Amino acid sequence: MNHGKIPLGITDDEVALGSHLIHFWQTDEEFESGVRFLRLGLENESECCVLFGHDEANQRALEILRKNARDLDRMLAERRLVVLRRELPAATTLANIESVFEAAVRNGATVIRYLGNFGIGHDPLPGKGAEEVIELESGATALALRYPCVMVCMYDVNTASGHLILAGGFATHPVAIWNGALRQNPYCECEPVSSFSTERVA
Repeated sequence: MNHGKIPLGITDDEVALGSHLIHFWQTDEEFESGVRFLRLGLENESECCVLFGHDEANQRALEILRKNARDLDRMLAERRLVVLRRELPAATTLANIESVFEAAVRNGATVIRYLGNFGIGHDPLPGKGAEEVIELESGATALALRYPCVMVCMYDVNTASGHLILAGGFATHPVAIWNGALRQNPYCECEPVSSFSTERVA
């Protein structure tokens, strides 16, 4: 599904709807640049935003958004911003995400921005651990193609295992953001997404 392109915010690129990207972060600045992806959505009344991850990462992202977005509590109440905790098996999580996407489209959202945070928080990874994340990521690529959305997954390279970074990160995302640049990911094992674009925002 390709309904056009949106500014990414993390870099100066535009990215096609239907894309599933990975953003590796290590510094505070890189984390904040990832959250900027959601901030652009909150600034546009026609867009819906979804934040997913462990409690610490979600809280950190919300604190950043609260500094820059007006009426964040209203947006949460109106479900223009939906927060999902990392706590359920992959299949249930994917179903919950799709339910949020369906509701957003029914309510008139023209674009859905999804930001997922993957790393090790206070609580252990749910279910099968890293394998649960890999299953979730594999399903997300197919899910993104069915909705007018862009799904960005932020990987904390400070806490994520090498196995999770390789099998959950590189292997399941057609597009990667690394060192400030947006690139096709040659290590992705899923079907390539032809709608990828690296057009710069004017």
